[in-house]
Amino acid sequence: MEGSSSTSHFRSISLPSRLTNPSCTKIEAKINELKALGNLAVSSESIQSGLVGLAELYVCVEELLRSPKTQPALSRHQNGNLVEDALDRSIGLLDLCSTLKDLLMLMRENVQILQSSLRRKGGNSTVATHIATYLTFRKKTKKNVTKSLGALKNLEKKMGSFLLLDVDHHVSLMVNKVLVEVYALTISQFKSVFGFVSTKTKSTSGVQLISKLVSKSTSTQVRSTMSISEMETIDLVIISLQKSSCNGDTKNVNIQMTLKRLQILDASLEGFEAGLDCVFRRLIQCRASLLNIVAY
Repeated sequence: MEGSSSTSHFRSISLPSRLTNPSCTKIEAKINELKALGNLAVSSESIQSGLVGLAELYVCVEELLRSPKTQPALSRHQNGNLVEDALDRSIGLLDLCSTLKDLLMLMRENVQILQSSLRRKGGNSTVATHIATYLTFRKKTKKNVTKSLGALKNLEKKMGSFLLLDVDHHVSLMVNKVLVEVYALTISQFKSVFGFVSTKTKSTSGVQLISKLVSKSTSTQVRSTMSISEMETIDLVIISLQKSSCNGDTKNVNIQMTLKRLQILDASLEGFEAGLDCVFRRLIQCRASLLNIVAY
């Protein structure tokens, strides 16, 4: 699987070396960590780590915004546009984060329903019906993700104009650069989550994949299937199981493999939800800090 390239769409911005604000030092370190993580292959583990790191980054941003030197500098009339633009973009990020949280909640519900139906070990027709319902949900998910990615792309374009703000005060310049970096990384992390849940699949390769997964192969052969994304692997396993059930050839080993994969997926989605909850709370806190500057 190729590494995530979303962060490369944004210009790299080094914070002014003459500024020695302790918060900036921590922010730069966190930004570098997240950029390094973004160069790794996309997996549920890397996405969860990215969300945790993003929440920690926003803690550092809050410290910067609450700094005694930052508030008076940004509250000046000539720098009002910077704060207003930051507030405007924070709303877009909050909306997208909320959309992602709702999407993951629905996905977990559908995964758990399918798990429950497979555990009951009904007849082939019953299994096929439940799988068909799940796959229909997956198709709707991909359509909804496409719409959300369009909104995210529009927000990404707005970030470009944010970068071009004419800021003449060194503290305001520092904050402007920080927010550009942080917002760009937030978009990158959201893209990773959207990309994970919206993977396209080719049903023709499902039979071949399921045979590899259930065969007594070596660990190297099993690991080779992970070159396909985790979500795609699960979709293909489920599609293959659906074909088997329609042909009256559902085997217990196939159901057990599917249940195992669904259990792993459910755990990953739960981790994403927890990470996004933290990011959402930090986004709200960051917005509150910006509003305090407006009222300063």
